[in-house]
Amino acid sequence: MSRTRPIVLLILLPLLLVAVALPGQDLSVRLEVGNLERASAPRPVGDALVFSYAFGPDRHDGRVHSVEIAFAHEEFRTLYAFERNENDIYVLIYEPPEGLAEIRYRLIVDGIWTTDPSNPDLVADRWGVRLSRTTVSRVPRTLTETPIVHADGTVEFVVQAREGSRVSVVGTFNGWDPFMTPLRETSPGVFSRRLRLGTGEHLYYYVVDGLRLPDPGNNERKWHRTGLVVSVVSLP
Repeated sequence: MSRTRPIVLLILLPLLLVAVALPGQDLSVRLEVGNLERASAPRPVGDALVFSYAFGPDRHDGRVHSVEIAFAHEEFRTLYAFERNENDIYVLIYEPPEGLAEIRYRLIVDGIWTTDPSNPDLVADRWGVRLSRTTVSRVPRTLTETPIVHADGTVEFVVQAREGSRVSVVGTFNGWDPFMTPLRETSPGVFSRRLRLGTGEHLYYYVVDGLRLPDPGNNERKWHRTGLVVSVVSLP
């Protein structure tokens, strides 16, 4: 019995560290990041950055893997543990300090310090150590009370994201097809599309560069039977 305790503690410790590191994160954002299907370079979600990592095909080798991150602006003193989602992608949501325009960091994968393989932007510090680098581009949250129901009965879906992103709206009105209803970038970082929907309740979410997100401007949300948090718009 006593031999199993270190293993249990090793499994629980990363989850505890994430809970400590992210006490103020919006629960719905964390749930949607949990559905990320592939690792990528750091991407902004609101005021935070999402870091992700994927092991190779040998990840199912029976070992307890771990992924952590440390930042140069913190002098690499704090290690933040990633969570593994249902797709075997390790993810971390990190909110940078105000006024920080650039982040330099290193990953610690199974105890080995390394750069981010999904991020090609690399720099060297004064000792010649290679660091991964990303810029801090906070997405402004000025939109409120979306979607917009117009006088002609059409519903305008509007969301803010990084300029040049691929954005679509997915819901009961298009058979939950992530490709059927793309949004157009009407101004830098603002994506929108008008749809004519029937009366009643409609469930939906956005897909932004492969990341599923509920509407940040709509407080009406519910759990879908698939376990996702979705937004709700009702028409008389």
